[in-house]
Amino acid sequence: MFSQKIKIIDAETLNAISNARIISTNNVYYSNDDGFVLLPETSKNLEISAYGYETLKNQDYNTILKLKPLYNQIDEVKIVSIDFQKILKEVSDNYTDIYYNKPIIYDVEIKQKAFENQELKVLMIADGKFWSKNGMYNSKDAFNDNFDNFVQLQIDNLRYLKTEPYQNFVREKKPKISHDNIGDLFLHYELWRTHRLSKNKGAKISGKLINEDEEDQEISYSIKTDSSYVYSGKFIYNKKDKAITHLELDFTQNKSEPRIYKDENGKEFKRQLGNGIIIFDYYKRDDKYFPSKISFKTKGFKTITESQTFEYSSSRDVIFKSFETTDKKGLENPVKINQAYWTKLKISDDKGDVLLTNEEQKFITDKNININKNDDEN
Repeated sequence: MFSQKIKIIDAETLNAISNARIISTNNVYYSNDDGFVLLPETSKNLEISAYGYETLKNQDYNTILKLKPLYNQIDEVKIVSIDFQKILKEVSDNYTDIYYNKPIIYDVEIKQKAFENQELKVLMIADGKFWSKNGMYNSKDAFNDNFDNFVQLQIDNLRYLKTEPYQNFVREKKPKISHDNIGDLFLHYELWRTHRLSKNKGAKISGKLINEDEEDQEISYSIKTDSSYVYSGKFIYNKKDKAITHLELDFTQNKSEPRIYKDENGKEFKRQLGNGIIIFDYYKRDDKYFPSKISFKTKGFKTITESQTFEYSSSRDVIFKSFETTDKKGLENPVKINQAYWTKLKISDDKGDVLLTNEEQKFITDKNININKNDDEN
């Protein structure tokens, strides 16, 4: 079966649409940052959707697919307040009735990137399998560092791995990886955390209904816990199924005071928190909802020394391409999901159907960068 490159564009501006989802015969695909995606030529009855655009259904294969922007937004003067806390809590409380909650194995594609001072330093693209016990985060197992009890990742092919040395000269003991790194893989975890933040004493909150049709409501929300931390975003709420099918959580922390640390030689340096966004996409199959993509992006995190400032950003995308239900209690060869597992893997000669962006292709083909170097500090 041959795959060809197609492009998803805005029907009016003709601009490329990134992160457009294409569902075809129970397989999930996403357009990259340049709007391109590889699809089998035999693809039929495509469903193409993207946030802010009308969904195309039963669309046949074509090398260019156009999406029309949504226009039926509520006039600003008619925007009404809505109790987003109540929706978050109801969805969280009824999670197992809405989302698939039994053992399952997904075929996934994972991409991670890291930047220092706007320069790409790490690119890792792999595919493999993702096992989940019930689609939920288990805080007790996580606290005891037993992530394998409820989530496992297996890498079948490390398609691309390239690293460039960081310029940051600060050396310190590695901090323990936050459990958020794993929690951010689960919608249930984010619903719980966002609702908890909104209930903090003194938190200033607001929720607005900004768009509505027969099926869905688009809701924006904001949570300001103090002058330094703001959490905001939007989500799509299916009124009939009482399900959240798209969630975006933006966190703004760059107005907080830098924190003082000491390096391994006892010399002080500062760390400045930055901002980020977490995005979840879900779709319905039969009577349950399944994840199609989870994205996590950060920017503006800084290490500050007496002589220099180093700014960092990063991203992680997990595409859940297909799935099969299972009675297995895990995967055959899981990696340590809460570590930089790719440092010990061999790069595959088979690049599969990975479609690099222009930026990624330039990074890979730049001969000044050592493609075989694995930086285990990231």
